[in-house]
Amino acid sequence: MSSLQGRIYGVFLMMNILSSCIDSSRQYNDSVILLYAKAPIEGKVNTRLIADIGVKAATKLQRDLIHHRLSMLKKANLCDVRLMCAPNQQEKKFLHCKKKYPIALFNQTGTDLGERMFNGVNDALQKYKYCIVIGTDAPALDEKIIQQVIEALHNKNNVVIVPAEDGGYVLIAMQQAYKFLFQNIDWGSAEVMQQTRNKLNENNISYKEFPACWDVDRLEDYQRYLLMLSQADSN
Repeated sequence: MSSLQGRIYGVFLMMNILSSCIDSSRQYNDSVILLYAKAPIEGKVNTRLIADIGVKAATKLQRDLIHHRLSMLKKANLCDVRLMCAPNQQEKKFLHCKKKYPIALFNQTGTDLGERMFNGVNDALQKYKYCIVIGTDAPALDEKIIQQVIEALHNKNNVVIVPAEDGGYVLIAMQQAYKFLFQNIDWGSAEVMQQTRNKLNENNISYKEFPACWDVDRLEDYQRYLLMLSQADSN
């Protein structure tokens, strides 16, 4: 091996070592978070809020929520993160996020929310032991709660859920892709959490339920979010 080849080999060896160190710095290398996100396209996001705050504010809110989630996850460094992109990962905003945050981009696939979540979970569990699904619209879902969820999975709970105050849920986590949990659910309704509980009980699946968390769906939620931001800035 020539001197130049030796130096090149040394550089590649060092890069591999550093890469290994970065990967192993995660607290939970057996877990992955799937962050489901819509690209901030005007008129396509936070549609329930548009009548109250306008289309531009609703679009800005989506951009801010995406960054809020990714910043929190980067700081927490709990596990790998997959940004599940809609309509696709080639959207400019998602490509920008890929440069700024330690994430992998994946397309959402499926005809409805349940199918898109199941497909993401099923794929992730081919590589990881535990999978945590969240969205962008629950800013109060912090790293402490997510870490407690991961610990609950490690403590032999098959499924872990954080309900939403409006009757849905803001997080669902599991170690097996249970397709029935994502089928025949009235997505977007106040019945989602109860329907999910019923399916878990009917199939004798052990699960842990955390206290409910609020998400940003209505004007009062948006105002609550702005108050949370102002309080964080003052601190």
